[in-house]
Amino acid sequence: MPAPYIFVAAAILAVIPILVIFKVNMDKLKEDPSQRGKIQTRFMIGIALSEAIPILLIVWGFMEMSAVSSMGELYIPGIIIIFLMAFAVFFIFLQKNVGVEPKAKETINSFAMVSIPIVLAFPVIALVSLFMMLP
Repeated sequence: MPAPYIFVAAAILAVIPILVIFKVNMDKLKEDPSQRGKIQTRFMIGIALSEAIPILLIVWGFMEMSAVSSMGELYIPGIIIIFLMAFAVFFIFLQKNVGVEPKAKETINSFAMVSIPIVLAFPVIALVSLFMMLP
């Protein structure tokens, strides 16, 4: 597998599980905002467990990394990663605004704002890795 697509796979395998974990925990938080600390702890543990394979893929991608012959080889992987980042942010904002009671709004907003940098970490690493492969 070419190195740019290893980084794409790492980003996909990092973002999708985080969004699933986010959705599950967001629903629990909407039901009972008073459980914020417990829900955030479970969220972070879930993320830590789901990141093992993407971390290995990033390491493998760095081991296989070499400069590409033309910049055109990086367009499709870059577009996929940017689309994935946009989808993740859009998904989080949708979940933040759907079915939220006014008393839970502040808790939901803070949980969503904490989740955005977490979900974007691996795609940013993948994009930086693609830039490192430029000729």
